[in-house]
Amino acid sequence: MSKIYKWYNRLSKQKKDSIIISMTVMGLISTILSIIGISLGNIEKLNILSRIVIVILAFSVMYIGVYIIIGNIFKKSINIIIQQTPVSITCGNIFETPELRVIGCDTHFDTRVDDIIISKKSLHGQLVLKYGKKDEINNAIEVEANRLGLRKNRDGFYDFPLGTIIRYNSSIDNHIYLMLAMTKLNNHNEAHTNMSEFEYMLMKMWKEIDRVYASNDIAVPLLGTGISRFDDGLKGKESLLRCMLCTLNNSGVSFNSKVKILIYDNIDDIPLYEYKNIFHLISGR
Repeated sequence: MSKIYKWYNRLSKQKKDSIIISMTVMGLISTILSIIGISLGNIEKLNILSRIVIVILAFSVMYIGVYIIIGNIFKKSINIIIQQTPVSITCGNIFETPELRVIGCDTHFDTRVDDIIISKKSLHGQLVLKYGKKDEINNAIEVEANRLGLRKNRDGFYDFPLGTIIRYNSSIDNHIYLMLAMTKLNNHNEAHTNMSEFEYMLMKMWKEIDRVYASNDIAVPLLGTGISRFDDGLKGKESLLRCMLCTLNNSGVSFNSKVKILIYDNIDDIPLYEYKNIFHLISGR
């Protein structure tokens, strides 16, 4: 029995739930048939082995059907609860969502979008070039720097702490952006981080969002996917998503609005249904 138990625990949530649902449905069908007086035992031509084979085949068909249905339902999005905060994980473009939009930037909140300092294709670059105005952004940066009592460094930039959020109201599209100090730039203007620093930044980010969100719904892209310089090794989408959700849980922050985590590109390679189980355990629910 212990081997069966260990084998079962190693199964994915989708497989476990498919087994449980299939057994429940099979048991329900068996009960109904027994009540109305129908059973395999009434068929005289079937021996015990044949009956066992029929039951196994019926269960297998049921299991495969349930497994496929679960996979299709939760293929593109899931909803979970973390620290009493409703969190949805789905596919989408951060610039097409109505919620407050979190945009990852460097700790200088640089506005030099030239494919050297800031990439034009990055969310940071798109915000500066298409969805915002440089003078408005720089003004928001000045206001936040004054609030924090920061002074410019010798290069003429402010060094904001990792995880700092600057709220920017864009006059271009009338949306509110929460600009995030996500990574530090080195002397070669390269964004470097490691998982420990990334986790620290996320912990600070959730608390900063709590400071400025004013009970509005929040949209956050899957942070870290555009960072190729993780000093402790490149991180995949699953580890980054897990990190975002774990830090939300551990931050102690509870939002009275919804949080949406958006994955822009292919979401099919992330087993979203498994996260329902992982964060059920994390949340202690």
